[in-house]
Amino acid sequence: MHKTYRLGRVDVPVLRGVDIGVDEGECVAVLGASGSGKSTLLHLLGGLDRPDKTDAESGIRFRGRKLRDFSSSELDRYRTTSVGFVFQFYHLLPELNVLENTLVSAMVGKNRISWAKEKAACTQRAEMLLERFGLLHRLKHRSVELSGGERQRVAIARALMNTPDLLLADEPTGNLDQTTGAEILDAMMALRTETNQTMVIVTHDTATADRADRIVRLVDGKVVRD
Repeated sequence: MHKTYRLGRVDVPVLRGVDIGVDEGECVAVLGASGSGKSTLLHLLGGLDRPDKTDAESGIRFRGRKLRDFSSSELDRYRTTSVGFVFQFYHLLPELNVLENTLVSAMVGKNRISWAKEKAACTQRAEMLLERFGLLHRLKHRSVELSGGERQRVAIARALMNTPDLLLADEPTGNLDQTTGAEILDAMMALRTETNQTMVIVTHDTATADRADRIVRLVDGKVVRD
């Protein structure tokens, strides 16, 4: 799999023939320095970007099908229901409280009538997830009232709202201190043990990568060790 970006008149290759597979229930860490292509790989896996078209054999496959063969509506469903995203900088909406931020992903693509039918069940799941991450007492608090670790827990709960097949985490502890980051990883790994959640975590931190079943090391857009 290759990915090249066009910057002005210059082609900038980011991924140079990456080929990895992730089994159901597996936790894979993608380890590499800044600029090695980790985040680009995650965006491709999540359907947020596409590999180069010049490589006929390249492509992200989900249950045997290439994402590039998905229709627009199928790709939207893949992004919103099959995949959950956790980012380093949380991306919580400041005008919403903890419960509302968690519910956002469940609301995507639903009209007022369908949401009215599903709201109670979704709220119950959101509260269950927030309780699982120790935030049940924070439901009505806004993000500015939370610590960094609490914000990341909300972001993880939001990513899990639609019961995704695959959880993608981009430097989930990179903006946290060592102790808080370890607590977040503990919570993620406990959840994985309980639910057999498939995870791909990109990181530059070896301690974070060591928590995974398998480490894929990227250097200059290539896999140098798996």
